[in-house]
Amino acid sequence: MLLKFTYLQCFASLGIAGVAFGYISLVITLIAVACSQFEKLKASILDTRMEHMTLRHGQEVEQDNAITNCDLQAKLNTCIRHHQDIIE
Repeated sequence: MLLKFTYLQCFASLGIAGVAFGYISLVITLIAVACSQFEKLKASILDTRMEHMTLRHGQEVEQDNAITNCDLQAKLNTCIRHHQDIIE
């Protein structure tokens, strides 16, 4: 009887350790994925900003300015949707 109880304790300890380390691994993986998505979002925003600044300095026509602003707004909306997808 004593031998069966020891095997049961060993099996339960291994099961609990597996669940605990599995949970920690899952949490760490999800945090790493979220951080990488935020880095991609940051790069996208900086790229959009640099594009807008270079296009703005080279423009002289007012109509092109309106088109550029619409394009900028579309890119910012895409970034906002990406951010919302990360948060969800």
